[in-house]
Amino acid sequence: MIKKKTVLEFFRYLVLIIIVLGVLFPLYWMILSSLKPAEDLFSTNPTLLPERVSLEWYKTVIANSNVGQYFLNSFIVATSAMLISLVVTTMGAYSLTRFKYKGRKLILLAVLSSYVFPSILLLLPLYNILSSLGLLNSFIGIIITHTTITIPYSLWILKSYFQDVPPALEEAGMIDGLTRFGTFIHIVIPVTKPGILSCGLFSFILSWDEYLYASVFLTESKYKTLTIGIMEYITSFDVRWGEIMATSTITTLPVLIIFILIQKHFVKGLTAGAVKG
Repeated sequence: MIKKKTVLEFFRYLVLIIIVLGVLFPLYWMILSSLKPAEDLFSTNPTLLPERVSLEWYKTVIANSNVGQYFLNSFIVATSAMLISLVVTTMGAYSLTRFKYKGRKLILLAVLSSYVFPSILLLLPLYNILSSLGLLNSFIGIIITHTTITIPYSLWILKSYFQDVPPALEEAGMIDGLTRFGTFIHIVIPVTKPGILSCGLFSFILSWDEYLYASVFLTESKYKTLTIGIMEYITSFDVRWGEIMATSTITTLPVLIIFILIQKHFVKGLTAGAVKG
């Protein structure tokens, strides 16, 4: 007789497999469509496996559009927003968890409250601010805008990670001669590396994929990002699906590569810095 626990395990894994397939199928279909020649892409009987593989859409996108420039713009904006967010939030989260001062709870409430309002409500105020500062159609302006999205998220997440770091580790470091800042760099940062890397990845993704602010604040072609560039293939007369799928695949690749590169550090970061030597 099959044990009840075994049956439950089977159905649990079955549900997980179905969920994973449901999540991965749109990605698979996008990549598959980008590799189909025109006659297969617009066929009335689509197939789940490619009958022929073609790079014509990628050649068209690279040769006849500004995708290269848009890719570089997206990378500059997303990387800058991620780095600024990590610097601000690591120090901010550490301050909120280790020091007591007036306004600390107000800051936490303000950070939490920022999620109550949808991004579109901040569009007009941010537009007026950037316009008055002359930062429309500039990398600085859109980077500042993206940090308004990434910093609250990262700060709230990192606060939880820093709270789990035993103060005794820092006290031991200061006994060994480290300053407060030294313990932050050599003990707290390594121990919380999984959280920092996770926040960095999500900050990069949030900035990389952001469309609303970029579409309003970046109207000049030399500053446009990939998310806006894709919209150039949608006109009043047609939708160029081949170019859209190829550009979307190019847009997705950096996120996948970054995740593959940093995932090995997650487990190692859990104990790094906690053991002397």
